[in-house]
Amino acid sequence: MSAVHPNESRWFRLSPNVKPTHYDLIIKSDLEGLTFSGVVTAHLDIVEETDEIEFNSARLRLSKALVTSEALKTQSRTVTALNVDAKHERASLKMPSAKLPKGSKATLTIAFSADIGDSMMGYYRSTWEHEGKKGYYALTQFEPTSARRAFPLWDEPALKATYSVSLIHRSNTVALGNMPVESTRPIAPTEQVKLLRAQELELQDETPAVSEGKTEGKTEGKTEAASDEWSITVFEKTPKVSSYLVAWANGPFKHLESSYTTTTGRKVPLRVYTTPEYIHQAQLALDVKVKALPVYEQVFDLEYPLPKLDTLVASDFDAGAMEN
Repeated sequence: MSAVHPNESRWFRLSPNVKPTHYDLIIKSDLEGLTFSGVVTAHLDIVEETDEIEFNSARLRLSKALVTSEALKTQSRTVTALNVDAKHERASLKMPSAKLPKGSKATLTIAFSADIGDSMMGYYRSTWEHEGKKGYYALTQFEPTSARRAFPLWDEPALKATYSVSLIHRSNTVALGNMPVESTRPIAPTEQVKLLRAQELELQDETPAVSEGKTEGKTEGKTEAASDEWSITVFEKTPKVSSYLVAWANGPFKHLESSYTTTTGRKVPLRVYTTPEYIHQAQLALDVKVKALPVYEQVFDLEYPLPKLDTLVASDFDAGAMEN
């Protein structure tokens, strides 16, 4: 058993000077181009005075960073010195002329993009085939430290935070997340550009920020038609959780639905999602959930704490199950 070199041990953990409390996350999922892009705003507590912010990122194309804090002389400033350390899966930035004082708060905003690969880590793709049609769907697997492959963050289990997630996706697909859907609506290309902030933050991307499919020209009618191609699904804010428990998925999913009543009389929706070729096999899984949850509540004397429980059946999955 080889010992860890002292110079390498510092790379195991991020600096304790900054801790996240909440993330606002917007992801655009393109299952035809097999790419995703997004923007994240991390809300931070400054534990010790610092002029450096360090976070995790792996295999992502990153923009410049925008740091905002009332403690700074100018509330917003764009930081160009974003240093990426691919070997240790992290990135950092230096404040150009001022330190963030102890006890203050700040936000860090970064745009990013990547391919939807088949590694079964981070945000990855799987395949489906039904009635002569083939395609892709995408899902997350973040345990233990693969959330950093999907968006920049403090990817350590102890650094729990809340998450507000929105997913931009093609309108003929379904978006899933940890929490119930707050709203779903069509989104125009111009609004996508505004929300994703790739141009504002100077994200150097290999793919366009907005895909308008086969629509050509710039007439008013065609622009409106293009807006129907994409939708945005906004999910409710999560409880405080570790980063590996954050989850979302996008694909042509079908589902079966039921519910059960908790020990306090609360009705909890239960669903099983699959791609079209497997939906006829999903009833047993749903029936087991309906019967098992009341038993668990009695055994542990603990009510199921979340507002819903979805199961997604995935054909390419590197774990037996995942508790998110």
